[in-house]
Amino acid sequence: MPTPTILLGTVLLEAHRWGKDRSPTYRVSEWLDRIAAAGFSGIELWENHAAEVDANELAALKKSRVPITIFNSYVTFDDEGKARRDLVADVIRQLRPQAVKFNVSKHAERVSAELATAQSWAASFPGVKLLCECHPGTSLEDPVIAAKVLAKFPNIQAIIHPFTGTDTDLWFRNHGARISHAHVQACNPDKARARLEQVPALVGEQLRIMHAHGYNGSWTIEFTAGVGTPPEDRDALFAAAVSDRRYLAQAWEQRAAGTAPR
Repeated sequence: MPTPTILLGTVLLEAHRWGKDRSPTYRVSEWLDRIAAAGFSGIELWENHAAEVDANELAALKKSRVPITIFNSYVTFDDEGKARRDLVADVIRQLRPQAVKFNVSKHAERVSAELATAQSWAASFPGVKLLCECHPGTSLEDPVIAAKVLAKFPNIQAIIHPFTGTDTDLWFRNHGARISHAHVQACNPDKARARLEQVPALVGEQLRIMHAHGYNGSWTIEFTAGVGTPPEDRDALFAAAVSDRRYLAQAWEQRAAGTAPR
């Protein structure tokens, strides 16, 4: 039975992931050996870890033995964002990921135009899949609305967040095989971020739903216990992510083998 494809999101280890200053605080290339040794299938590379680094770091990423499976982009699809889109497209062409993750804005009246622009942008790096992160705070956070809008864009796939209280069953009933990737982060009952092993009932139920719908996509450990709780410790965050990767892989394999608890 194949092990599920589980990536490490490099944004997880980034102290500047939020806020106005989003300059990188570490070099992803220096973590690649540890990421590989921990069993991750690849990485989901945060945009600024490639677009805001020096030439030496970009060269090291281009030679990475750890696949850069997904490029995690935050470009915008308005006129003001064109220069940034052009710059990021050049980085994507150099790194050649399998897919690019993007977000739309919160403005429902713009979403069709944004998706059309995203599709045109993707034409500048052919052969790379587009993954729309249907994220709370964007105009596509509702699965029914998202299905109606995305129906016009059959080549754009979707990312969901199954461990955050979302209605996973409703997402699959509306999107089916369009859902090809899942971002992994979970919270315990007091809303603090938790390791997956700390919320086994939540994880088990969500995996049951996803397996029932035939999910065979990939996963990114995006956030975990310790994220957003200062002072963050990068080594501790990585250890928590490794734990989550191991737990998720085992739980999914048990579900696929029919040995998971019901």
